[in-house]
Amino acid sequence: MFDPAAASDTALLFTEQVLVLATIIGSVAAMPSFIEFITERRKRRERIDLSLEDEPVEQLHPRLAGMDDLLQSIEDLVDRARFPQAYQDLKIGNEVLIIGPSQSGKKSLAQTLAKLTGMERLVTVYNPRDSDALAEAKSLVTSYKRRKVMLLLPRIDLAYKESDPEVLTELDALIESASERQNVLVIATAVSFEPDSDLDNLFGIKLALPGAEVIGVNRRVMPADAAPEVEQMMAEVARFYLAEAQRRGFRLEGISEDEFCSTVLADAMNPAEIEDIVVLCETTALFRRRTGRVDALILSREILDTAINRVVLG
Repeated sequence: MFDPAAASDTALLFTEQVLVLATIIGSVAAMPSFIEFITERRKRRERIDLSLEDEPVEQLHPRLAGMDDLLQSIEDLVDRARFPQAYQDLKIGNEVLIIGPSQSGKKSLAQTLAKLTGMERLVTVYNPRDSDALAEAKSLVTSYKRRKVMLLLPRIDLAYKESDPEVLTELDALIESASERQNVLVIATAVSFEPDSDLDNLFGIKLALPGAEVIGVNRRVMPADAAPEVEQMMAEVARFYLAEAQRRGFRLEGISEDEFCSTVLADAMNPAEIEDIVVLCETTALFRRRTGRVDALILSREILDTAINRVVLG
């Protein structure tokens, strides 16, 4: 006698077997793609491990010779990075570009600065052209909320020579976001440097070692056909930042307001450079008072010349 329930169970069992078989076949078919995904993920992780290093600064033992004069000339920058709270009213990014020939000690100088400024961790991105390493570095630096960190980007000029828009966008984002954090000091190194380039505009402070290659002509002079309103705007910007410094207690000595502004405008090509120059003047003046060399916040021609040389190369 025909049993409808048994027939239904048989049909259901057959359907389940077909579904299981289809699942197995689908899994086998997808296996190569899955294996490829796992392999690519492993390769990506290995590439990041090769491109990125996070190490305690206390374990660094840089060997640096012949740079005593340079270290002495940047004592104010070292002090600002070591005691950022003392300079918190000065609005400037914590990014420095070291330019010098190959094997000239740029990395050793950066590591020495890490120790002198009291950094606790050194995060080095050996390949700043690797977008995955840049993303990992940003996450790593952000994770250090209280510890002082140096982000080191060796041979950053190679990334700008290749001009990969995606990589450069991520690199710019990493530097800008990191330099805005008071506990982070960003240092990059380069063999060659071109004034007024994207790399130039990204770093407010430049340190040139002997033999540094500055390519291209000096384009710092305002074009003869520059619109009068541009010159007027630049002059107003210079006077604004000088007035702000004076409002905070800084005063000129041995140089008039007109001389100060005209000296700045002779080299600065945009408002950002004007601001960087004035703030670096304030940094040096504040350092000199902090260390008891003077008893007031003095802005002199010597301090101005030093600030301009740090911001403008070429």
